Amino acid sequence: MAVDTPRTSDAQQALTAFGELLERQGLRTRLVSTKDGPAVRCWDPRRGVHVQEIGHDGAWLTWRARRLTSETSRERDLQVGAGLVAAQARGADVGTVPASMPASMPASMPGAAWVKLALLAHGVAVDDSFTAWFAGETAAVRRRNFYNSPVHHHDAAALPQEIRLLHPGQVPVTVAVNVYGAGEWRLVHDGTQPAVWCERLGITWPVEVPADLGSLRQDPDLAQLCNLYGGSALSFFSPRSCYFFSDGTQCRFCSLAGTAAQTAYANRLTPAQVGAAVQAVLAADGDRVNQVMIVGGNERNLDHGFRRHVELARAAAEAVAASPASGRVSVHLVTMPPADHGLIDELASVGGVHVGFNLEAWSRSAFEQIAPGKAADYGHDRIVEALGRLVQVVGAFRAHSILIAGLEPAASTLEGAAALAAMGVSPIINAYHSDVHSALGLSVRPSYESLVQIAVGLSQLHRRYPIQPYWKGCGRNALDYEASHGMFAGGPLALGGAR
Repeated sequence: MAVDTPRTSDAQQALTAFGELLERQGLRTRLVSTKDGPAVRCWDPRRGVHVQEIGHDGAWLTWRARRLTSETSRERDLQVGAGLVAAQARGADVGTVPASMPASMPASMPGAAWVKLALLAHGVAVDDSFTAWFAGETAAVRRRNFYNSPVHHHDAAALPQEIRLLHPGQVPVTVAVNVYGAGEWRLVHDGTQPAVWCERLGITWPVEVPADLGSLRQDPDLAQLCNLYGGSALSFFSPRSCYFFSDGTQCRFCSLAGTAAQTAYANRLTPAQVGAAVQAVLAADGDRVNQVMIVGGNERNLDHGFRRHVELARAAAEAVAASPASGRVSVHLVTMPPADHGLIDELASVGGVHVGFNLEAWSRSAFEQIAPGKAADYGHDRIVEALGRLVQVVGAFRAHSILIAGLEPAASTLEGAAALAAMGVSPIINAYHSDVHSALGLSVRPSYESLVQIAVGLSQLHRRYPIQPYWKGCGRNALDYEASHGMFAGGPLALGGAR
C-alpha cells in the first residue's frame, strides 16, 4: 500500500492494517493525510476512478465515503454518517466483503442494524431512479400482499417486499420496504447499485434485493399457495380470514380482511397442498430456503383451528424430513392457542417445530386496546399459561411470542421480553408497521429512540438466555436476529432527529 505521510501513529497503524485487508479483496489503497487526520483511500482499478475513504477518530475506524467521478472531476459526498462506528481500531474482525457487494464499495462495517431501526421507525420513500431500475429486475421478489400491506400512496406490486443492507463480516440485514409517503429516507439507484439514502444525515447504504424462487416464478399455481418471505422463508398463510373481523374485534394493527379482499391467493390450504408445495420448492430451490413458516387467521372454534394448523405444520415437517434439506430447514408455526390446553400436546409429534402464541403487548391495558378479540375471548393470562404448556411440549426457547414495539412503552416491551425469556419462551420483537387496511394505520409510529432502547435491552437478554430467533435472518420487521448476532453492540448510530 502506498503511503503519503511519513509519520507513524496508532491511527496510521490501524488504517494500514485495514488497507492491507482491503487489498486482499482486490482493491487499491493509499494512506493519506487529510484535514480530518490520517485516512486510507481505496478504489477498484477495474471500475475506474471511484474513491472511498476510511478515517480514524482516535478510537474507531469511521467510513467517510466519497466518490470521485472523472466526469465532474469533483468529489460527491457519500458520507455514511458522522456517528457511524465502523470497526474497532485494534483487534476488530472485519471479515470479508460479501460477493454481492460491489468490489468498489469498501467494508461498510457493523452499523446496518441501526439503519434498519431508522427504516422501521420512519419507513422509506421510493425514488423514481429505483423504480425504473427495479422494473427491469424481473427475477426479484415483488410485494404480493399475502396478508399485509404497509405501502401507502404507491403501487405495491412495483416494489420489493424487503431489501438487504450489506456489510462485511456479518450476515446481511433484512428490512421491510414499508412506504408511508414522503420522508427523508429514500430508496434510490445511482446508476451503479441500489441504496438507501438520507441526505440530511449524509448516509448512503448499499442494498440488494432478494431474487424470487425459480420454482414460484415458473409455476403460477404453486405461487398461489406460498411465497418467499424475507428472502429465505417459504411462507404459507391459511386461512386468509379471521373471525375477529366478523365481530369487529380484530387486532388493531392487522389488515388481513382488506388485504385478502384485494388479492387472489388460496384462502384455505390442506395438508396435502402444503406438503406437496414444500416438496416441490425444496427440490428446486432447497439451497435458498432455511425455514418453512405457517401462519393464518383465527377460527371461531379455537380447538378446531389449532388442530388444522398443527396438521399443516406436520405436513410441512414430513416433507422437509424427506428432503435433502432435513436438519437444515426448520418448520415454524404461529397460531392462536387452543381453548383446551391439552391439545398443545399434539405438537410433540411434529419434529423440531418452533411454535408461537402471540401476546402482541405485555401490558394488560395495551393488550386490551390493540387486541380486543384476544382479550375478550381468551385473555392475556390464558395466553401466558398456554405458553408455559408450550415450553413443556416443544422445548425451551422453541416456544415464541411476538411483542410489537411501538404499541406500548419501550420499558413495558422489555419487561415482557424478560418475563418470557425467564419462562423459556423466545420473545419476538417486531416493530409496528402501518398497514393500509388496519385500524391503526398511520396514526402511530415507533420512534427511532424507542427502538434503540428495545434493541439494546433485547441484546442483553440474548446474552443471558439461549433465545432462538423465530426468523432466521428473514425477519424484515423484527429485531431478534440482529440482537442474537450482536449487531446492536457498540452504541447506536447518531440518527437522532431523523424523520
